[in-house]
Amino acid sequence: MTRLEFVLVLGWLLLPPLLLGVVALAMLHRRSPSRKMSRTVGAGLLLALLSAILAVGFIALGPSWLGRIIGVRDARFMWAPFAFLAVALAFPLALLWARRGDRS
Repeated sequence: MTRLEFVLVLGWLLLPPLLLGVVALAMLHRRSPSRKMSRTVGAGLLLALLSAILAVGFIALGPSWLGRIIGVRDARFMWAPFAFLAVALAFPLALLWARRGDRS
């Protein structure tokens, strides 16, 4: 697999959980109209960046026996449990970033 193929496959695998995370951040933004949109956009970018770093870390540094458990699975479309784990681990930090500066 070339570098470009790796990046494309990783992007495809991270897209569904990232989309869920960004939608959750957008819903939280709608509930608090006093929050700045730039803060929410920054939180979404932070979520994407941290998720990508964690996903690459899972792939590169994870033990080989873990590959069977959190590896890539082909059902009707290709998905990966490690991508959902990466987004779930990065979401609290993105949420803190989005809420930083709120007084409520």
